[in-house]
Amino acid sequence: MPHPTLRIGRIAYLNVWPLFTLLAPVIAAIPGVDCVSGHPSELNAALGRGEIDVAPASAFAYLANPEGFALLPDLSISAAVAPIQSVLLVSPVPVDELGEYLRRTENTVLLSQASASSNALLQVLWRFHWKLPEVAWTMTAPGTGLATDRPFVEIGDTALSYYLDPPANRHIIDLGEAWHAFTGLPFVFAAWIVREGLGRTRERVLSEVWRSLMDIKAGLAHRLEALVENGARPDWIGAVALADYLRGVSYDLGPDRQASLLLFGHHCRELGLLDAVPGLRWQAV
Repeated sequence: MPHPTLRIGRIAYLNVWPLFTLLAPVIAAIPGVDCVSGHPSELNAALGRGEIDVAPASAFAYLANPEGFALLPDLSISAAVAPIQSVLLVSPVPVDELGEYLRRTENTVLLSQASASSNALLQVLWRFHWKLPEVAWTMTAPGTGLATDRPFVEIGDTALSYYLDPPANRHIIDLGEAWHAFTGLPFVFAAWIVREGLGRTRERVLSEVWRSLMDIKAGLAHRLEALVENGARPDWIGAVALADYLRGVSYDLGPDRQASLLLFGHHCRELGLLDAVPGLRWQAV
């Protein structure tokens, strides 16, 4: 009987680059493990269709549709504190001028098709932190917002490039930093979501992968500098900038991040983005 494949989703951004670089030899040594790459919304959809078994996927997606899914313990993609650098509102004007700007122009803000969590986060900050007037929210493809005169959400490597080298006549608002200013908590952008019903063999493989991820996470601070110097990083970012960025990314999901995730869910429910806030259900590992 063939070994069933454990299908792991990988976010196609630098925020998980250290984890998957160090996990690669572990995966290569386990028969029947595949990785599927995509942006967070693509991984959310693939989990929902049963095309992958586990992925660091949108935390909002879990809150919105927890049925049939569980979370891997103590793993996330979150802000270490703030800023996160790769989840941004890019705006023609500062936040305190947005209300007037939108009154004078088309009253539209662009959300990203790539990220459910970041879109919901902006809407929460807009209403409860910045207390800005209501606007029309419109979806746009990643990397297209700069061609417009609209405030827009950008995430991932494109957002990081904007943070490091801001486009002319644009203001960069770090949404992880804004959430921390609002709540005092680090924001959880993604959790490791597991599809239920994997069966014993896949669950054993998943446990092995989880233990490897925990070991990688525990030792990453000591290995990060060598990794960015010697690893296959993109040409557009230097080793110092990449190391600084990755020090701002946390892979923990301890009590403070769990509290942050549930508080985020509470605000999303207040906005009508969620019907209810589910409990956090954990995958046995």
